[in-house]
Amino acid sequence: MGNMLINRINSAQDRLTDTDFNVLNYLMTHKQDIENMSIHEIADKAYVSAASIVRVAKKLDFSGFSELKYSLKNEHNGHTDNFKSSISLLEQDIHDTLNLIMEQNLLPICQQIGKAKRILIYGTDWGEKSAASYFARNFVACNILIYQIPSITEFLWCLEQLNENDLVIILSFSGDNPDLKRLIPSLKMKNIPVLSITPLSGNYLSSNSTFRLYYKVTDLDFKNAEKIEYNFFSSLYVLTDFLFRYYHDNVSDE
Repeated sequence: MGNMLINRINSAQDRLTDTDFNVLNYLMTHKQDIENMSIHEIADKAYVSAASIVRVAKKLDFSGFSELKYSLKNEHNGHTDNFKSSISLLEQDIHDTLNLIMEQNLLPICQQIGKAKRILIYGTDWGEKSAASYFARNFVACNILIYQIPSITEFLWCLEQLNENDLVIILSFSGDNPDLKRLIPSLKMKNIPVLSITPLSGNYLSSNSTFRLYYKVTDLDFKNAEKIEYNFFSSLYVLTDFLFRYYHDNVSDE
């Protein structure tokens, strides 16, 4: 991970200013300290603006500061062996997911949920569909009705009826499902806002969404099961629950 970050910096040399290098120097020499700091706390310590830190992340082709911070965290943790059991991996996934969420500005997302004429939610596989059901169920308590779309077939059926006043929420583990590459261009052509919820990675869905949220998930090593793809969704539920609670606390009464 460290080499990957250095490669990004080397590739962006011509676009980086002295201020950018000051920011990077602080981030890379305080990896452990910044793990539990907000972007505004880091900005104060580095004597720059939060916007300057975001600009550096963008110049390095990260989606934002959260992704850059996550890269630095992995670089730091790559030299340690603190997390060996599956239980501690779960604890770390949830901790990292909460950090990722708290680095995001959730208010525009929740305001979009509140003002949307119709909201459609689509999970690309079993785990995502289960989380989508949980998400839709929670929002009923705030008088927000979210229509869960069972498959890409039904999504394509209703696509013609959607417009820019609606909101589409898509949950995907890979973000590169072939069905998404059929769907997303049509949504973009109609200017329909899309909220993507995926693990933190560079993927087609998040890079083509209006809003994006990330969660952290760590694969487990199953002995004698090399051919089994087993995905975990505990931290996805944490993210969707957090978003609902934020909506309830900050937007539902507006």
